[in-house]
Amino acid sequence: MKNPTKSLAMGSAAFAVVLLLSACGTETGAPTATDPTPITTISAEPNQSQDPDMLQLNESLKETLGEKYSEAWIADNRLHVAVTDKAAEEVVNDAGAVAHLAKYSANELEAAIGKIMAWQGEQGGDVANAIHRYVPSGRDGTITLAVDPAQLETIQSGLAADDVAGGITLRFEKSAGPASPANS
Repeated sequence: MKNPTKSLAMGSAAFAVVLLLSACGTETGAPTATDPTPITTISAEPNQSQDPDMLQLNESLKETLGEKYSEAWIADNRLHVAVTDKAAEEVVNDAGAVAHLAKYSANELEAAIGKIMAWQGEQGGDVANAIHRYVPSGRDGTITLAVDPAQLETIQSGLAADDVAGGITLRFEKSAGPASPANS
């Protein structure tokens, strides 16, 4: 006989994770005074399983690895986890996931986003509102910024001159504007 409490808990946890996965990654929108630090979620390639066991394994590894965790994703129906050192790689592989060595942890990437947000706010004018999205990637150690095309050159040169990201590679894409909530 199934344990109804366990089934309910697993179903609730899976639902919560699926909601987090709906963004397919770790995108952070434009900064506001009330924005909390974005959480790192697991992404999946199109048509990949959202197996609750993989999601639970990711949460367990994330907790176990702490500062050594960078990002996780599902590909080829396997959980892949980017970590920052060899010992963490071993933990991931021993747990049955596929380990990848990452240059930066999730916390380091999020700290760099915080510095970019602070720099952006200090610039004032049109620059203060020109970055519409921040997307950290532990897979390749980058942060992608979606930027108002009219301010792209100013932001690229300013961030580079001030070395705001501290060596983390920044990628830029043109943005049509900040995300807006869906009409209900």
